[in-house]
Amino acid sequence: MNFFSEVEKNIERRFSKWTEKVFGPAASDELLVVHRGILDDIESQVQTAYRGKRIFPYNALLIRVVSADPARRATFQAAFSQDQRLEKDIRECLAGAGCELPGGFSVAIETAESGPRIFEIVYEMRPIAPSAPPVQPKPEPARVIVVRGKANQDSFTLDKLRTNIGRLPELTDASHRLIRRNDVVFEEGADEVNATVSRGHAHLLYDAAHAEYRICDDRSEYGTRVFRDGRSIEVPPGAPRGERLRTGDEIYLGRACLRFEM
Repeated sequence: MNFFSEVEKNIERRFSKWTEKVFGPAASDELLVVHRGILDDIESQVQTAYRGKRIFPYNALLIRVVSADPARRATFQAAFSQDQRLEKDIRECLAGAGCELPGGFSVAIETAESGPRIFEIVYEMRPIAPSAPPVQPKPEPARVIVVRGKANQDSFTLDKLRTNIGRLPELTDASHRLIRRNDVVFEEGADEVNATVSRGHAHLLYDAAHAEYRICDDRSEYGTRVFRDGRSIEVPPGAPRGERLRTGDEIYLGRACLRFEM
């Protein structure tokens, strides 16, 4: 049974029409013969697995077309390689047959001056290289300075995508499992100002798309505000975007205060 019968007919009509327009009728006839032969060869490699599932057991195809005439080799290369035309046709045929392609599937086209037949196909199953981990954006240089309250440092360099602010170095649940670490830590029991900083009060978030920092309130008890140009801006509790920061902004965490510099 020809898996590709109907799909192949549509592809051949499209390929014939295009090659006749670009290369002329004579070249088109020869190209169509080779094109059909390649698809038939590939069809012969399709396997029927459990419960009729069709699989193609190779993910790398090297298709070598042979001609002693340099002009014909150039025509073959152009007709099959341009816009990955032959690879797209192969993919369409296999998809039309309900055949799942293996990961990393690719088709390479080359020409040669001599060979045992007008074309040959080298089938391979190559290992798939693991994808590279995504590159993490590097935050712009910035820092916060403690203006009011007692923290574990006087100032903090912001060098992470997220910087947590709170009143304890670590927060745990009822089973003593760690649920959060704070980077900017206001001392527990230091004074009345520090008491207005919640244990998991807020966090600074670096927005790589806009190269800016934002302050987000983590549903703190006494709230978070930004003081800028003589006015106070409330940071909505739990809002994922928070409030954008500008250099010189004062961030009030309850009654404690940090100054943002960038």
